[in-house]
Amino acid sequence: MQRRRAIRLLGGVAGTPLIMPSGAFDELVAWGERVRASMHPNGDPDAPLAGPPAAKELTARRARAMEALADIIIPETDTPGAAEAGVTEFVTALVDGWLDDEDRDRFLAGLDTVDPAARERFGADFADCTVEQRTELVGEFDAELVRLREDPDESASRYFFHDVKRFTITAYFTSEVGLVALGYRTTFRSFEGCAPLTPAEAGVPSSHGSAHASTPPAGTPPESHP
Repeated sequence: MQRRRAIRLLGGVAGTPLIMPSGAFDELVAWGERVRASMHPNGDPDAPLAGPPAAKELTARRARAMEALADIIIPETDTPGAAEAGVTEFVTALVDGWLDDEDRDRFLAGLDTVDPAARERFGADFADCTVEQRTELVGEFDAELVRLREDPDESASRYFFHDVKRFTITAYFTSEVGLVALGYRTTFRSFEGCAPLTPAEAGVPSSHGSAHASTPPAGTPPESHP
């Protein structure tokens, strides 16, 4: 996976650099491909999603807030933004079957604070705020994440915005628009999130095999520092 190009495309994720070792980035993307494969177990991206159409825990209000957050983290520029990468569907799959109860409940509880924070500050739900207002709030969430990372007595990975960022990044770079933005040629008829890459496409010597040579974690997403 072309991590350097990913960083150039993102510039800064929510105002801060994408702090992620190359191996961790590749591992996160490999895990994301497994999540996408589980969304379409028969390999047909045009088929209905596996399981219920929406995780019962990811309500319409939460999904709307998540999509609006993702659209600030990776906005549309000269390349498509996160809103076009199916972030909501990806997070639905995570909440519905990939996160353990503790991680899911913590993430959803944090997501539930977004609209109240926006209403208190700007008098509207987060998704209804202006781009400038949403950017301001996301900057504050990100500043808190940075503060937690710098505090040895705190765990930044338990803060909901840590998950919001890594879920957004993973969803984007395992989507068709994300792969195109990275410079991959999609020659198949329709996008398959789990389609294997050739060594040349994956940016590794041919002796290393495909981008799927290493087995990513089956459940909880690998830790990273987006």
